[in-house]
Amino acid sequence: MTDEITTVRLKGLLDSGSADEAIALAKARDTKPIRDADLHVAWADLLEELGLPDEVVLELNLAIRDDPERLNVYPRLAEVLLDQGQPLRASRVWAALTKRNPKEPLYHERFAEALKEAKEFEKAREAYQTALDETGDQRFARLLKEMSFLDAGEPSAQEISEPATLVPRQHDLVTFVTLFSGREGVYARQWVSPTGESGYTPVEEPLTLKVAENHLLGNFTIGSYPVRLDNTVNYIAFDLDVAKFAVAKAITSRTAWNGLMTKIHRVACNLVDVAAGHELSMYIEDSGFKGRHCWIFLDSPVQAGVAKKCAEVLASRVMPLPAEVTIELFPKQTSVKRGGLGNLIKLPLGIHRRTGKRALFLEPDGSPYPDQLEVLHRVRKASRRAVYGAIQKLNVPRLVAVAGGGAAAEVEEFEPPEATAMEELAPQPEYDLDRDPQFQYLMLKCPTLKAIIEKVNRTASLSKDESLVLIHTLGHLDHGPDAVNEIFTRCLNADPTLFLKSRLKGHPMSCPKIRSRIGDITSTVPCNCIFETGVNLYPTPLIHVRGMTGTSAPAVLGITVDSLQFQNLLQDYLKLRRQLRETQILLERYDARLSQFFEEAGVESVSTPTGTLRIVRDESGRNSFTLDI
Repeated sequence: MTDEITTVRLKGLLDSGSADEAIALAKARDTKPIRDADLHVAWADLLEELGLPDEVVLELNLAIRDDPERLNVYPRLAEVLLDQGQPLRASRVWAALTKRNPKEPLYHERFAEALKEAKEFEKAREAYQTALDETGDQRFARLLKEMSFLDAGEPSAQEISEPATLVPRQHDLVTFVTLFSGREGVYARQWVSPTGESGYTPVEEPLTLKVAENHLLGNFTIGSYPVRLDNTVNYIAFDLDVAKFAVAKAITSRTAWNGLMTKIHRVACNLVDVAAGHELSMYIEDSGFKGRHCWIFLDSPVQAGVAKKCAEVLASRVMPLPAEVTIELFPKQTSVKRGGLGNLIKLPLGIHRRTGKRALFLEPDGSPYPDQLEVLHRVRKASRRAVYGAIQKLNVPRLVAVAGGGAAAEVEEFEPPEATAMEELAPQPEYDLDRDPQFQYLMLKCPTLKAIIEKVNRTASLSKDESLVLIHTLGHLDHGPDAVNEIFTRCLNADPTLFLKSRLKGHPMSCPKIRSRIGDITSTVPCNCIFETGVNLYPTPLIHVRGMTGTSAPAVLGITVDSLQFQNLLQDYLKLRRQLRETQILLERYDARLSQFFEEAGVESVSTPTGTLRIVRDESGRNSFTLDI
């Protein structure tokens, strides 16, 4: 039975790091018979933390069923559906809101936007017209005008150009596949019809060197689905396009068209400048028809949600866009369930099937690089630290200036200090949380703080109370602000007003106060440290650090098994091992099926585009395969 006890048990499993047990418990629940909107919303919160978007959708739907007037649940449900790549279902949620409050312009606007993302343009135009009639908001008149391309029909490309010739070598192909690898076991192939319509068809095959070669030679054109099976990505991309209404007006005028391309290239260059200011190298590509793609390549995969957030904060710095320019961000989803694909983006250096134009990398002045394949090898990849740093700096309008001193009674409330306007900070040496001896020593000695950090690594989130505990403990360390801010940058939901600008003074948070704040965590770990009698009147985790001073201080800690860097590496390694095991199981199944086909066909080898596949039988009669490339 799903009740308060089950909810508490699930929270305990989450906080203790028992993710598999928590997922099993969550999936075994039966909440449908329960009529309690509060309970369904609480379950949605827990399921979101577990990364189960389908289950979140179910609970939010049940919450609406039990309390249709709880309007704040509708937008959340719609956003989850959009993240899953289901804009049509999201549009139905916004439609329900417009019926409940037809005078609210925002609901109408989100309804139409979801329809446009679902490619239901005619219905989107009807939604804008209804919005204008219901609300009288003249913004919808302008949006209606932008939909006039529906009446003009889809224009043909203004210019058809001869594609540049590329002759890729083996190492070019390897680099290309490495840079643009996305969803495993699938890519998309572009098509165009005699009437000028174009689109993409998923091909359930890996992105191999042979596929990349055909793309670069111009035999066919491919796209990639960025979000991988473990919901991480290797790149962040921006698709800048000319709005359809502007295409319809400018397609017949070379001067007007060139003006639009100049405008859109200027936006791309602005985006490059913003990224460069945060140590993110970005590369501009002519997409081959009516826009630009901008690429950031990552030196190690990051969670799709983190990449999406980074793309959003970078794009926010080039807003507002000119009316003729639109922008799409990739990845669009924070996660994609198994069996799904997410949204795709066309890959560079191929030939746009509609215009016959090759998509080339461009210099900032708009001219193509002389050696397009060499661009691939000279790519400067962005670090995970730079990605998180951009999110922190661009998503944080203010930093907290913490006043020092104060009596213990005043500090004991531990509320967020009043924020001040952000000041320009002097350049500081690069801080490494995993090599901060005080922080690492606390991780060894305080199981409560360690449990909070483990939750950050697992869920990229913190509650307000957990954030305050970190601020009023770690904030007192020699590099307290660096440590706290570094942890907050790893959280997608960090409160921008809580970032620290200076080290805290006065009393740190006491152990009893910590237990009162986050009892759900302290109750699951051995939070019962025994301190010396002389300091036990005010027990606090910071007492542990005092043991690091003087002649008896422990050696400075380097990377340990408890460090965040090691834990992140361990998590990535375990993911790879799990994927390897899944691949091995799948390979064994294909070996068995291929063996059967080879036996029935009476052949020992077959030629493939990659090489000759041969069957090999060992002494026990077991079959395996070799591929001669």
